[in-house]
Amino acid sequence: ICTLIPMAAAASSSAASTEPYQNEEDTREAQPQQSEEGTNNAQYISIVTSLDQKLGCTHDGHPKVLLLFDGLCRLCQVFCSFAIERDPCKKILFAPLQSNLGQEILQNFSFPKDLDSMVLYSNGQAYIKSDAALMALGFLDSWWSAFSYLNWVPRGLRDFGYETVAKNRYGFFGHATVDDASDQSLAARLLDTWTPSEEDRQRCCKS
Repeated sequence: ICTLIPMAAAASSSAASTEPYQNEEDTREAQPQQSEEGTNNAQYISIVTSLDQKLGCTHDGHPKVLLLFDGLCRLCQVFCSFAIERDPCKKILFAPLQSNLGQEILQNFSFPKDLDSMVLYSNGQAYIKSDAALMALGFLDSWWSAFSYLNWVPRGLRDFGYETVAKNRYGFFGHATVDDASDQSLAARLLDTWTPSEEDRQRCCKS
């Protein structure tokens, strides 16, 4: 499973130099949404400042990043646990996409509320799909961080692999929530939580 994750990104460092998406389909905006009159710098600063304050910094002063994942996806949670084991400095915090914080970030960065992708927030930017997965790997204190250099592979090809796994993740790996896990390391690293209803457990993300 873990060998699939670096290319397809768990469908769920600064070493990856991927560019954020733009708005609409392949050009989705990765900065907070704009006002009708143009970019609202005050709103952008407020959103980013608030989120950065929630995230805080590591013991050596580096800003932490946030990884949003599908709170019903077993594979996504495997990826998160995999990252936690290789992130002793706790550079990465987590939250379900369906949580209040997750939904707030999706709205502020103009992503659909049922976005079928992990989202990595770092330094005022939000990244999705294979960009998010590779950047997350780049923050690990492990040789796995070398996979972040796969950002040289064309994004379309990377995202094709990501989307292929994402579309089949429930069928292959099933549903699970953070509460279902015997290992509570992910629960301890959550910045926000989400408890699905029985109806939620039957849903599949579509975006």
